[in-house]
Amino acid sequence: MKTTVAESIISRVDIWKGKEVEHEVLSGGLSNLNYTCTVENKKYVLRVPGEGTDVFIDRGNEQAAILATAKIGVSPEVLSIVNPEEAMVLPFVDGKVMSPGTIAADDAIIVKIADVLKNVHTEAVFNKTTYVFDMIRKYTKWAKERDAFFPHDFDWMCHVTDKIEKAMDRHKPELAACHNDVLSENFILDESGKMWLIDWEYGGMNDPFFDLGDFAVEHPLSRKQEELIIETYCGEMQSHRLYRIMLHKLTADLWWSLWAMIQNEISNLDFDYYEYGIGRYARFRENYYNPEFATWLAEV
Repeated sequence: MKTTVAESIISRVDIWKGKEVEHEVLSGGLSNLNYTCTVENKKYVLRVPGEGTDVFIDRGNEQAAILATAKIGVSPEVLSIVNPEEAMVLPFVDGKVMSPGTIAADDAIIVKIADVLKNVHTEAVFNKTTYVFDMIRKYTKWAKERDAFFPHDFDWMCHVTDKIEKAMDRHKPELAACHNDVLSENFILDESGKMWLIDWEYGGMNDPFFDLGDFAVEHPLSRKQEELIIETYCGEMQSHRLYRIMLHKLTADLWWSLWAMIQNEISNLDFDYYEYGIGRYARFRENYYNPEFATWLAEV
């Protein structure tokens, strides 16, 4: 019987030498193949990089980000690395994986997540800079090199983003260690009430309010809940900080739309990246045409 990629990697995990390993596919993940592995009644996660993800992801930087966030108790540590695949073994976090609906239905969860992000921003330091506007320019270049799809109004979107970047030079915070990909599935609430944040592939030093804006755009939050994010993070409601996360809703959608269209050209994972990207481009337009957009831009 032919050995699968997972079986080949499992046989080379140093901490499992001579032990029986059971594994099964773990759902979730838009960039990697994930497996739950059970060894001597203990559960682990094996993460195998997806084909083509080296375009986006520096695995050494990812490992350093996990090390930094594990030290502050936000993410589980890396237990083993298998080369040349750069697969990683991590402890399995037993808890409830968050979903957009779960988060939007519970203000206490929103507060927990805002506190986790603030902890990362203030206590961790990463090696790599991933400033959102530079990343958008970089991903645009990569998308063009791969003949990826661009919407008819992409140049206009870039013009809008240039205006946002210029406006954000006012009251600009120091770059901080950011996750940059705060999907609900990357948060796990364990039985003790601790919120974990996993998957640090895109971690880097960025505008900390990008994480908050990305979180806001990924979830169906009310305006009151968006204000709650700022109240929790800043200690009080600050309108210019709220406007910053509102504008970063647009930057997040543009960045991840480009990511999706590149993935559509290179990934072999069973996921409709094209529709995902189209949806995010559409949401960029919706937020631009929000009647408050001019206020966000003027008062950020």
